[in-house]
Amino acid sequence: MSQAGQKTGRERVMAAYKGEFADCVPAYPIAGSFAGCLDGLSIEEYCTNPTKAVKAMINYYERYQPDIMVAFNDLAKEVEAVGCHVKYSDYVVPSIDEHVLQDDKGLLARLEVPDPFRAGRIPGFLEQCEALSAQKFPSGLGAVLVGPWTIAMLMRNPELHVPGHAGRPGVRARPDALRHRVRQAGRRRGADHEDRPVVLGPHRLLLAGGARHLPRVHQAVPPGPRESLQGQEGRHHACTSAARRTRSTRTWSTSASSPSRSISISSPIPRCRWTSSDRLVTLGNQRGVVGIGNVDVTIFERATKGEIEAEVRRCLDTVGKRSRFVLSTSCELPPRANPDCVKWFMEAAREYGRVERILGA
Repeated sequence: MSQAGQKTGRERVMAAYKGEFADCVPAYPIAGSFAGCLDGLSIEEYCTNPTKAVKAMINYYERYQPDIMVAFNDLAKEVEAVGCHVKYSDYVVPSIDEHVLQDDKGLLARLEVPDPFRAGRIPGFLEQCEALSAQKFPSGLGAVLVGPWTIAMLMRNPELHVPGHAGRPGVRARPDALRHRVRQAGRRRGADHEDRPVVLGPHRLLLAGGARHLPRVHQAVPPGPRESLQGQEGRHHACTSAARRTRSTRTWSTSASSPSRSISISSPIPRCRWTSSDRLVTLGNQRGVVGIGNVDVTIFERATKGEIEAEVRRCLDTVGKRSRFVLSTSCELPPRANPDCVKWFMEAAREYGRVERILGA
């Protein structure tokens, strides 16, 4: 307890996972490069210098006091370790501009799974996880890895991988092995802090490769993410426009039925976010899975205080009195998000997420 009657972030999160309520709904924005930019770093500095990244994340925590801290730089480090090239920008998150399997997908059979203690930026990321674990924040602590679907997609190129994936389950073998090795390395690194372990999970399973491929997403999704969820604990996040499709019920049901302890699905379409949050929490409460989300992250560069508050209230009021819920952004904060918007988000979460308001409504 930080003060009389006030719970710590970790206690709030533990209550949500138990299907109970603490003093308020746990809340956190997904912060990656935003934390570095907030500390005066370029996006490339934040993603490539673990010492500076740790300092930036500590400063971010002290500024906003989120209920969950996440070790997160970018989603390209795993595929960079197998030969893809990362492109950095001053304004947007890192992306891949050279895909190792774009010209010859047969190269996959000859690729070796890299050593996470030596390959690319993964050793630095593990160092970052270890340093944040040692801080012993009074909050939940996790880390972000991409899942095998995203690894495969980025190795091949989204424009080629999504249309050509249906009926080709074998493409996931090495991506899945890479993800598994990084997870195992993270667990070994966290062993020195048994009371505050580093929890590495395939935080994102990118289900859609672009709006123009939506008609084929239903065919491409089930073989990949459904199987990659099996046997995986932790949180799974799906960045997908397909969530707005009626047939995506298969994705929702599969996610909620997996061994994941929590699931979030971002919905960039305004009319869809309401139903996404409702379906997410409904399925979660039925199956003992925590729903996370779903505040529209696209407004954090320009919104007013009133707009942020309205979006937080929309999300909380949609969930209502149901438990097993953590309030968060629908996806990663933009690197150049307005710091005041993040502050208003946390303030609104504390005000409108009070258990007295939730249960008394």
